[in-house]
Amino acid sequence: MQALSLAALCASAVPVHADADHAAIAKATLEQFIRPGYAHFTESTEVLSESVSALCAKPSAAALKDTQKAFAASVEAWSVVEVIRFGPVAQEQRYDRIFYWPDPKGLGTRQVREALTKQDQSVTDVASLPGKSVALQGLPALEYLVYGDGAGTLVKGGAESQFRGRFAQAVAGNLAVMAKDIAAGWQDGAPYTNSYLQPGPSNAAYHTEKEVTLELFKTFVTGIEMVRDQKMAKALGAKADQARPQLAAFWRSGLSFANMADNLTAARELFTKGGFAQVVHSDSPGVEESVVFDLNHAIEVLRGINKPIADAVHNEESRAKLEALRVSLKSAATTAGDIIARSAGLTFGFNAMDGD
Repeated sequence: MQALSLAALCASAVPVHADADHAAIAKATLEQFIRPGYAHFTESTEVLSESVSALCAKPSAAALKDTQKAFAASVEAWSVVEVIRFGPVAQEQRYDRIFYWPDPKGLGTRQVREALTKQDQSVTDVASLPGKSVALQGLPALEYLVYGDGAGTLVKGGAESQFRGRFAQAVAGNLAVMAKDIAAGWQDGAPYTNSYLQPGPSNAAYHTEKEVTLELFKTFVTGIEMVRDQKMAKALGAKADQARPQLAAFWRSGLSFANMADNLTAARELFTKGGFAQVVHSDSPGVEESVVFDLNHAIEVLRGINKPIADAVHNEESRAKLEALRVSLKSAATTAGDIIARSAGLTFGFNAMDGD
């Protein structure tokens, strides 16, 4: 993705508040944002797994609708923690296994279709599914199974319905297991939690408390960048006749704009609950309110688009709103990034999404 460079965001950053309480920022973010987010994701995937099992046991249009509702709830919960790319979610390829996206060449869809055509029994077992391709294991795969071509067979019964249902059961169960494992990885005493809360020279993850703050700062900025430069830009294209809405996350389920809005909600919650807003207020009183205002506006715009993304990217009025939103998000990311970096005394020179 073409992300904003954090070097550019922080080029003018001069440590003003080097005495920022980095330990407090880490603790507040863990307790107020990370743990509640993953707890919600765990609960939602457990409900989703139960719903898919009920659909498979007694196929019906009502049961499929219930499963789709549970899927939407899990996507909502995931969208909040989706911005977190470090910690237990980064272990055992969990992030990609949960959310294999972007997928510009449609590899995931092809693999799911192939498994359905061949009725590959290995994808119907929660025990063996984790050893399969990441594209077969997560939310995009389950979205295809309950919304994509042939999803209607889930209400009819028969061999095709049973296989698709067992595949969906395995995916939903796999998601619930991963969500539970990630949440457990953030509890007191867990190895990564110890590294996160107790940085030091012998700590493989973080040598100083400021490095944890830097990790959280990257999470905040790239959460905004991801929406602007990946999710919106790829679907919009340079102009309407170049739009590619099928590149958007969750376009089949109609959850694309909700997913983006929830990503930005996560950025706002990280900013306010994790302590960045307080740090900014100490440096430049009132600027924290501007950051929240900009994010709230963006969330409102996205939630106000009541068209499927396939229609919105071709509609003149909604395209204009989205293009204007991209500009305002760039401004918001730059303003917030600059002031947080300066206030917390963060200086560095690499891109937030390059994994360095």
